Amino acid sequence: MPFKDKMDIHRCLEKIISLMPPKYKKFITSIQYKGEVLYIRVSHQAIKQELYYKKDEIFSIIKMMRKHGICQNINPKKLYTDYKYTPPAKPPKEIKFYIQNPKDFENRAKNPEIRKLFEELRNIYK
Repeated sequence: MPFKDKMDIHRCLEKIISLMPPKYKKFITSIQYKGEVLYIRVSHQAIKQELYYKKDEIFSIIKMMRKHGICQNINPKKLYTDYKYTPPAKPPKEIKFYIQNPKDFENRAKNPEIRKLFEELRNIYK
C-alpha cells in the first residue's frame, strides 16, 4: 500500500504529541516530518522558543519509542519550530430580516405568467 508509510508516520507524530507535557500540547497546531527534519508549528511565540530549547527531550521521546519498537520509520536529526498567528474566529454576523405583510409587497414581475403566480400567492396569504 503506497500510503501505509505516510499513515504510520502520521500516527507516530500523534503519539509524540500525546507524550509531550500538557503545557506544550495545547499550543501545537501541526507537526510534520520531512527528510530528517521534524517541523512543529505552534500558536504561541514563547512556546516556539521553549520547544526549540527542549529539543533534546523531544528527541529522547522519539529514541524511547524506537527502542521499544514503535515508530521505526522516524529518525529526525533536526528540529524546526515555527510560530504562526491565527486570529480567533469571529462570530457570525447577525442577519436581520423583516416579515412584510403579503398585501404590502409590490409585484415587480415582468413576465405575465410569473406575475400571475405572485398574485395567486398573495391571494393565498390573504
